[in-house]
Amino acid sequence: MWINAETAIGFWILVLFSSQFCSVVESVILDSRCYLEGGGSAESFLASEDMEIGSVIGKLRINGNPHIEKGDINLSLRERDSPVKIPPGTKNIVLIAPLDKEGIKGSSSIYVDVICDRRHSTDPSFVIPVNVRVTDVNDNSPQWIGTPYILTLSEVTVTGTRILQGAKAIDNDQTGPFSTVEYQVLQGPNSEFVQFLNPLEGTLVLKKPLDYETMKNFTLRLRAQDHGTPPRYTDTTLKVKITDADDQNPKFLKESYSGELPIDGRPGEIKIRPETIKAVDQDEGICAPIQYSIVQSQDTKFFRINPSTGVITLVTAIGFTELINGATLVVKATQIDNPDRYALTTVTLSRPGTNSELTTLSFVQKKFTIRVREDVSVGSRLLALPTNKPGKPVKYFIPDAIQAQFFSIGVMGEVILQRKLDYEKATKHDFQVLASDGLSNATSDVSVEVIDVNDWEPRFRQSHYEFVIPKASFRRRETLDGVLIGKIEAADGDRNDKLELSLRGQHANIFDIDNVGNIFMRPDQHMNQSIVHLVATATDTGNPPRSASVPVTITMEGVALPQISWASSVWGMFGIISSVFIMIILTLACYIVKTKKSTKSRNRVHNQAHSTVSSANLVTHEKMATTGNGVHHMNGGNITMSNPISSIHTQATSLGIAPSNILPPISDRERQRESYAATVRSIVSRASANGQLYEEEDEMDHDSLSNQENASAIQENGHKKQAWEDAPRPTNLLSSSENMGSTENNLTVYF
Repeated sequence: MWINAETAIGFWILVLFSSQFCSVVESVILDSRCYLEGGGSAESFLASEDMEIGSVIGKLRINGNPHIEKGDINLSLRERDSPVKIPPGTKNIVLIAPLDKEGIKGSSSIYVDVICDRRHSTDPSFVIPVNVRVTDVNDNSPQWIGTPYILTLSEVTVTGTRILQGAKAIDNDQTGPFSTVEYQVLQGPNSEFVQFLNPLEGTLVLKKPLDYETMKNFTLRLRAQDHGTPPRYTDTTLKVKITDADDQNPKFLKESYSGELPIDGRPGEIKIRPETIKAVDQDEGICAPIQYSIVQSQDTKFFRINPSTGVITLVTAIGFTELINGATLVVKATQIDNPDRYALTTVTLSRPGTNSELTTLSFVQKKFTIRVREDVSVGSRLLALPTNKPGKPVKYFIPDAIQAQFFSIGVMGEVILQRKLDYEKATKHDFQVLASDGLSNATSDVSVEVIDVNDWEPRFRQSHYEFVIPKASFRRRETLDGVLIGKIEAADGDRNDKLELSLRGQHANIFDIDNVGNIFMRPDQHMNQSIVHLVATATDTGNPPRSASVPVTITMEGVALPQISWASSVWGMFGIISSVFIMIILTLACYIVKTKKSTKSRNRVHNQAHSTVSSANLVTHEKMATTGNGVHHMNGGNITMSNPISSIHTQATSLGIAPSNILPPISDRERQRESYAATVRSIVSRASANGQLYEEEDEMDHDSLSNQENASAIQENGHKKQAWEDAPRPTNLLSSSENMGSTENNLTVYF
């Protein structure tokens, strides 16, 4: 069975295309040089910032051998000033410059492009991005800001007071445990006086009362330490200078004084024993000036005291019947700058020739009054209760058991504080003092007025206030003053103090706060942020004023901050990868369709050529007329062609000789067929170039042919196909560029 020429040509073209395509695919698949192992597109490494220069950060997972002599790829860096390099013949990323996560002493991150070239190939270079992420190590110690710290504190500073705010140390390590600073007071002399309010905050508070009279200043060491392993720390000094405060009453140099009245009773200066009356301020750093006075009594009309020197003078002459038992004066030493600070003493004046032991015991005053600050220390002598028998043994009692817990009376008649006073609990203490010398008794009333001291800081009910503004509040104003946000509550432990509230922060100008604690948004103000952070401060009216603060967070309802969750990021990455794969698939599909179209186009050209040749044969059979001498003439043409094979066959038949005996050997026939095939190819090629060869299969009328002609045509066509198959296959039957000239050269071809 003969194979159609068009089918054979198409088959061989398909085989050729398939082999080329397979070879290309195989070369693409097999040549994986410069690809990353695992199909990645970039490389990532981690490098510690303390890595030494010359260390290998990592090895590139690139297919291929970069060996200088035996390798098949070349690796290089696009960047010239990179802190890393690739040694020749290796895939190693080597550090050549210092690293620093903070970006101060070196690079905090590395981004380079690795160029991979395939050796012995014209393929373009491959660019492989490489990212080296620098990891943090604890290589920085906390550094104190604004040191050394110097404080000046008054000795009356109340324990618990924040004496230092804003002490801070900064660690330049990356945010985390390496940069988290903890503060502490190092153990040492006087370290018990202060402590940090919070180890993670640089706020110092007074832990123990100060006393200028016992200690003028002291120095402490503070430490800032991070949470690394091992931790790194830095120490600094805190110098505290104590200033004297008016916390002490004046004091007489002697507990009591005595003297004698003139025998003749004439006015004049009275000589005092054991020395001149004198009092001094116990606050050494202040040394306030003192003035003297005599407490009013029934005997004071006869005497006068110099306010500056304390010299007592008899100003009125006394008779023998006056001051027979002498006189007891109470002298008061008062600070000029602070009348609340004073001291009392007794001056006993006797008259010569009298016996004081027979005198009835009595207090020089029926009632004693004193004003005392509530922060006065326990054990202080508040007041002296002189009698008419100074220096004599007298016993004192406080009958009220409750008041006896706060006060006691010394052997010299002085009132001593036994328990801490508190203005908020009791503003005044009234009690009676009983005195006895064994022969007689005497009583006197004592009134101690407590002076308020600002010893309480304002306190908030909550440690953090959070308010939410409904969105509807912006569409309608709830009050004429603006939108009511919320209310904070603060109180002060001092009885008479009032609080003033204020707001601080970046957006504090949008809001108002009243003294009750209501927070309002100001009219015609709008929030341009979903969350606002403020600080509310409460300040009392004490002397000196004290304050406290609390954070306030205001959130607008319905406004959500943009957040990227883990799930959304994963889906986003999945979408990107899917899009890339779809683009690749579409590209491959377009390439395959284009390739198929090209293949079909080439097959159509070959099939058209075959059909043209076949049509030419049929036309030749239809139009040719065979003569007896074996010469064929075209029915209307000018050119004739002789068929030697047909001529020989005809002559042999007429002579009665078998054609097989006359025909040349097989080899000669094959040569003859090859010669005919070459002739046909040349003719077809020229005819195709001049457009003279057309498909005429549809015009043929096969029914008009006689059976003999059909048989002859089939036999001759078989000879033609055999000659075609034996002849070398042309690559392109219609590729000849030769020109046949004019269309008048109509050729009749017969096989």
